[in-house]
Amino acid sequence: MKRTKTGQRLVPYITSREGEYGALESELTLSLNAFGTIRLAYHNETPDDRGPRGELWARCDQSLNAAGRPTGKPQWRMVNPTRQRQAMEQLRCQIAMCSAETTRGYLFLSGAQEDAGRRPGDPVRTAQPPVCLEHARTSIELCPHLRKGHIAFVARATSIWGVIGTRYRLTATGLEPLPGNDDEAPVLYGHPQMGWVLASQLVRELTDYEVVSLDDLVSAA
Repeated sequence: MKRTKTGQRLVPYITSREGEYGALESELTLSLNAFGTIRLAYHNETPDDRGPRGELWARCDQSLNAAGRPTGKPQWRMVNPTRQRQAMEQLRCQIAMCSAETTRGYLFLSGAQEDAGRRPGDPVRTAQPPVCLEHARTSIELCPHLRKGHIAFVARATSIWGVIGTRYRLTATGLEPLPGNDDEAPVLYGHPQMGWVLASQLVRELTDYEVVSLDDLVSAA
């Protein structure tokens, strides 16, 4: 396992830290967009609460040091929505927020199990930001899901596809999450229900890509 100079386990940039709390559900309300369509909103909403396609993003505190780096005890298996979105939008490494671009494209890792049903050539959709070559092995060591088996993709073309989040509905007692809501099911931009989704992770689609051997890719770098 890779360690830092202080002997501590390396923590991915997108991992949530202790003390990073989300907004209360009571802060949610409804509003009308420019086309008169009802959508989720915050009572004291700011432009930073929405993405470029009008989707509402889950608020979450950030514990940052003076250099702007995440600090505090890591909350393993939890992702900070703001940092995940930032890494995905900018195509930066999810471990160190450095450039993830290689001479062949951007490197993405996927669990072998979640990729089992994909047919050759099918688009790949992922909420996992890319990784740089330096931290590719580290990302596998840090993720139990990837340690069980992984597939490496080098994407020459990738685009923003949608979000993962919590879907809400209006009831007699107010807004509440849909019963049995699957927060892991991605929602495509343009979907009629997007206005009722509180986004927590950005999803990219890989189209022009190749499946590669991570060993070969890293050794050739």
